[in-house]
Amino acid sequence: MTYEKVDAQREGQRVSVADGLRGFAIITITLLHSINHFNLTLPVENSFLFFNWSDPIIEYIVTMVSSGKSYGIFALLFGFTFYLQLTHQEKRGGDLNHRFIWRMFLLFIIGTINSAFFAGEVLVLYSLVGFFLVPLRHVGNRKLLIVATLALLQPIILAKIAYILLTPDYLQNFERYAAGPLFNKLAESSFFDMIVTNMTVGKQVYWLSILSNCERIFQVIGLFIVGMILGRKKLFELSPDTKKFWKKTVYATLIVFLILKVFRIELMTLMPSGALRNMIYHLLSLWSDFSIVLLTIGLFIFLYSFPIKKAVRWMEPFGKMSLSNYVMQSILGSFLFYGYGMSLSKYCGVTLSFGIGIFMLVLQYCFCLWWLKHHKKGPIEQLWHNLTWIRKTNNLEEHKS
Repeated sequence: MTYEKVDAQREGQRVSVADGLRGFAIITITLLHSINHFNLTLPVENSFLFFNWSDPIIEYIVTMVSSGKSYGIFALLFGFTFYLQLTHQEKRGGDLNHRFIWRMFLLFIIGTINSAFFAGEVLVLYSLVGFFLVPLRHVGNRKLLIVATLALLQPIILAKIAYILLTPDYLQNFERYAAGPLFNKLAESSFFDMIVTNMTVGKQVYWLSILSNCERIFQVIGLFIVGMILGRKKLFELSPDTKKFWKKTVYATLIVFLILKVFRIELMTLMPSGALRNMIYHLLSLWSDFSIVLLTIGLFIFLYSFPIKKAVRWMEPFGKMSLSNYVMQSILGSFLFYGYGMSLSKYCGVTLSFGIGIFMLVLQYCFCLWWLKHHKKGPIEQLWHNLTWIRKTNNLEEHKS
């Protein structure tokens, strides 16, 4: 069987819920990046009193829905997709081991190009953490669950909390990195200067923030593994057993989220400000984000189980081209907000930036609908696929000749 036929079968087996979730993640990430001006923070004076009222409301809602959750959905679905690819290959007598390593290298290149426009992107991180999935691909679910739990518990943050408790005179260094002033260099830069800034100063700030507590690394590892387990358990299939599982999960995660919310509120009220409170609050936020990721997936499973699924299925074109859309929003966003382009970060507060984010999504959605009428994959998805299997395709062609 040729790889072209295998690819066609894969397209027929797409999981609609996963596409809808990816679409939801892309939408919320675009809006979050838009109100944050793609990390270009500049003070903006509102010329209308209405914006003084609407800005904090929109910022709170978008941040609450997206920050830490949308990327979490992406990470979990990354692990789920790895499971699907591994299963397809093993059913045909193949092994995804070396091919997946090559695929992660290609993703690293794509992410590096994307980071030239937006230094805060995650594809490079996913490509590096993705290598951990290879040795775990045949590990049993129970052991995988233990590894995922240990990662999601955030061992480094827990160790730091213990260290702070044992060190009364501990002082946290807040000057390790300062994203605002560094990214403000993008406000007046040319196109070339923007690329240089993002690839040097931007990467420094980004990786210092990543490595300071390694929380995003552990969070991604845990979510990758959870995605694999959910795939193995067939928990993205719309079966009665699946709905029972997600019904219990929705209730459980909602309770956990509310408990963590109360803890965080009480923490800010009862504990004095300082390093210890910051660490505990951050840890509770990470656990809360994980609960919301599972809650969101459960809600999507329910929506897809009833006729009202049409209310969310419109997001699927975004999800089918999630990689292309993610890179496109970085390029378009940098042009709209950075100094080399339209410099809208100087003039737009949260409300106007939210409107610009909606405008970006409309453009992307129209492009998705047009592209998917003529192609099965997004442009970057197709390129990634072709380069992943380039040697195998060449071997097939040589064999045919």
